[in-house]
Amino acid sequence: MANVDQVIVVVSLTSPAPDWNLLQRQLVAAEDSGLAAWICLNKVDLVSPDYRAEVTGLLDRFPYEILFTSATRQLNLSRLARLLIGRSTVFAGPSGVGKSTLLNALQPGLRLKTGEISSKVKRGRHTTRAVELLPLEGGGTVVDTPGFSRLELPDLTPPELGSLFPEFAPLAPGCSFRDCLHRAEPGCAVRPAAREGKINKMRYQYYLQFLEELTARRRY
Repeated sequence: MANVDQVIVVVSLTSPAPDWNLLQRQLVAAEDSGLAAWICLNKVDLVSPDYRAEVTGLLDRFPYEILFTSATRQLNLSRLARLLIGRSTVFAGPSGVGKSTLLNALQPGLRLKTGEISSKVKRGRHTTRAVELLPLEGGGTVVDTPGFSRLELPDLTPPELGSLFPEFAPLAPGCSFRDCLHRAEPGCAVRPAAREGKINKMRYQYYLQFLEELTARRRY
């Protein structure tokens, strides 16, 4: 999709459960494409305050703005609507997370088809079958995409991966080696920051996982 300004990654807090691995892959892809990214944690009305607090702690020090949303309760929809004005935005995420429902709540005239969650596999059924470019009344366009549950990492070299984690940028100049992979190199400034909670620990663990994935890919 050409001429896109930003991506809003929609994650359902329940039904289906959050897929944090997929979220990280989407954020890496957004950074690789030069897109601004926002995280929309949807269906907040269906979870307990304790679970919401648990998720908030899990995502502490994320380098992206996070919105807790609910189409039913109209929670943070005005903030979401302001993000869309005058921009071309992609709504991305797995089936069933509520992308089309959120868009219908933002602009009821869209009348996008929505579906129910499968009671057997606890995943959404595909209701958006193709990429749809939708004009918005307030200006701008939004792209409603079919849901997906898998996403390959971009074609990167291992050293390139760190540049797609924006929280590493202010720390990397402090590494002893210019080509530091932030994995086991002596004098790394990123690794102790993750250990001390100065950057998000889950993000760093996924960075290491993706680094291994890219390294293995280049062996074959």
